[in-house]
Amino acid sequence: MNLILQRAPIGAAIAAALIGGALAGAPAHAAQRTLQLSEDSTHSKPVQAAKATPLAAATMPGRVCETGAQWLRLGFKELKLSGYDSLVLSSSGGDRLVFEGRHWNDRSFTTRALRGECVDIKPYFSQPDSGFQLDRYDYSAVPLNLASVVVAGAGDICDTSGTACKGTSDLIVSINPTAVFTAGDNAYDSGTLSEFNNRYAPTWGRFKALTSPSPGNHEYYTSGASGYFDYFNGVGNQTGPAGDRSKGYYSWDVGDWHFIALNTMTGGTVSTTQINWLKADLAANTKPCTAAYFHHPLLSRGSYSGYSQVKPFWDALYAAKADLVLVGHDHNYQRYAKMNPSQQPAADGIRQVLVGTGGRSFYDISGSHSLLEASNDSTHGVLKLTLTATGYTGDFVPRAGSSYTDRFTGTCNKNSTPPSSLTLNAVRDVTVKSGGSRVNTAVLYADGSDGGQQLRGLMGWNVSSAAGLNLQSAQLKLQVSDRSTGGYDLYQVTAAWTESNATYSGATLGSKLGSFVPSATGTQYLNLNAAGLQLVKNWANGSVANHGVILVPASGVTDGVDWSSREGASAPQLLLTYTP
Repeated sequence: MNLILQRAPIGAAIAAALIGGALAGAPAHAAQRTLQLSEDSTHSKPVQAAKATPLAAATMPGRVCETGAQWLRLGFKELKLSGYDSLVLSSSGGDRLVFEGRHWNDRSFTTRALRGECVDIKPYFSQPDSGFQLDRYDYSAVPLNLASVVVAGAGDICDTSGTACKGTSDLIVSINPTAVFTAGDNAYDSGTLSEFNNRYAPTWGRFKALTSPSPGNHEYYTSGASGYFDYFNGVGNQTGPAGDRSKGYYSWDVGDWHFIALNTMTGGTVSTTQINWLKADLAANTKPCTAAYFHHPLLSRGSYSGYSQVKPFWDALYAAKADLVLVGHDHNYQRYAKMNPSQQPAADGIRQVLVGTGGRSFYDISGSHSLLEASNDSTHGVLKLTLTATGYTGDFVPRAGSSYTDRFTGTCNKNSTPPSSLTLNAVRDVTVKSGGSRVNTAVLYADGSDGGQQLRGLMGWNVSSAAGLNLQSAQLKLQVSDRSTGGYDLYQVTAAWTESNATYSGATLGSKLGSFVPSATGTQYLNLNAAGLQLVKNWANGSVANHGVILVPASGVTDGVDWSSREGASAPQLLLTYTP
């Protein structure tokens, strides 16, 4: 394989600026360099390019080629754009990447993969201080859709015993990932350098060279998290693998993914400085997939319920179409469905995975949430992420001797075809009472104790219009008129019923389809779980009889909830999303 730097014969100054022109007055190296880690099948070659005076205008492209390559990533030592100047990369495989604005000024970075053997580089410069310089390119003979890379990690890791974190570190060694993340609270109890050296180093320190950590609250029990930064960066070093010790946040790339380590320990609220840095970092990211990791979860159902202080992180990440947030703090495992920063289900949302299972003693899972898809509070383990240029597969890998596992997949938001939606109004609904009567008025009810009776709300939809659709999600939308602090479960109904003959005893319960707490009036959503989505699919394709669903108070709940029926102002709705 040979490098070909092809340039039209338009003069030495233009040629030098196209591939290696230094910026006038610019430093020898960019101020912020984003580390690029690559798939095992990837090769890298340097670009030897002399520095020259900046180019004032250019109309002819340069070209980087590698015979036999399926794709290339270009490594920029510098890129500076002024005014309305831009730089356009076009590959022989049909990909195009446009740089506009000042997001990349003072940065050294690597582009996302561009398919094909060659990449054309065409500047549109009019300002005298615009310019760029390549220092290398990466390439692979493996097709981009088959190229993958593995990242693994966990949070809440090594305590005084060291036994459990030794077990989870053995998992990392066996997985042999390209990179390792930590979600904070790496060395208990106070994150001193001695604790890192004596508890973390013999176990998770075995792959320290692969690790890009983030701090937790226990690191800051030592002033300025000095033990954490001294361990990862070197004693007294201001910067290193853990970022600048005055900040504790930084980013890096692996394959076609951008990873961002953030610091939730900057006080009661996240600093404006860190938020501004995050927004700038996201704006400069060219990768199609993005993950962020930090210590405190936005949402949790363990010893903690979540932290609103991290919502500004979520706001910025959601606006940039990020895909994964990896957190700890609660000592258990929790996987959530894709959500927006307001904790509502969203097809273009971010999936939060809480993996506080690195070795510390467990916190119980407490309560439920409609977005909580999987959880466990008794298994130490790590999260293994197999990443491609279009999506991810996540596996919870348990410590030896444990059996709990979890697997999930997703497509990156920037790669996803925006889903279409289908809204179905209920065609039948009725309240049934344990005493034998029913109510078919403008309001539906569910109650654990109403005049000595239990009430349950039946609902059904005609889903024939969903036949043949590639369904991705299903939600129940209710208009609540009387809220409740209790939890409610949605079940499949396995026996036929009509509004005129439905009975409490006849509405037999099948699979549990989801749960929620209708704690406010107005619109409330219940996100159907995997079993619920599959049931709707089965209804649509006719493989299962459609007997609808029933809303039931959770065990011990005596506080009732009221919501509008189809005879009322707003029928219960089934919201479906699907892709081509």
